[in-house]
Amino acid sequence: MNFWKALSIFACGLGLTVSASALSFTDVDVDGKEGEPDWQYMANWNSSSGVKSWDKTFDLLGAGFDPEMMKVISATVSFAFSDDYWKKSDPLDKKNKDLEKVRILVGGETLWDDLEVDGYHSSTPLTFDWYSKSLSSNIISQLQDGIVDYSVEARYGDFYLKEASLTIEAERMSVPDTGATIAMLGLGVASLVILRRQMVKGEAA
Repeated sequence: MNFWKALSIFACGLGLTVSASALSFTDVDVDGKEGEPDWQYMANWNSSSGVKSWDKTFDLLGAGFDPEMMKVISATVSFAFSDDYWKKSDPLDKKNKDLEKVRILVGGETLWDDLEVDGYHSSTPLTFDWYSKSLSSNIISQLQDGIVDYSVEARYGDFYLKEASLTIEAERMSVPDTGATIAMLGLGVASLVILRRQMVKGEAA
């Protein structure tokens, strides 16, 4: 094999081993999919079965995010709701479906205020009322440790919080290796030079 071609292949291989790659992580804190009855009943009054404010935390550490080795570059939250009893066949739907309002905060920042939520209370996610939003740079900076607080507050009426999830895109950070990569490259080049010299001697003999 040509000496310079061999050197080029070696350098490309080394570059691939240290290149960054985009990664995706998701934490589903409230899971309202079929067979997962973890949705939360909410009401803007005190009741034994409902809560007025659902204050929780998204935690990406359990999903595999490593804050020491990765950097968050973008993030999106999604929330799904349903009315407590509303159905499309309900003759009072036009009167009642607009009475459910919610306020949502993530990282102390209000994303929705007095948001009207509807949705059909069933086990099929397609019937839920979904809302998604990309997070600001301020919240993303809070997410660098993999954790951020969120709050869903019932402002009016009663409804179900069906799902609350956070998805981030992250990239691996380049970490100083105290010269190990350079040493490995130097060793590889030296080996190729020795190999080249042996090949030249063999040709001359």
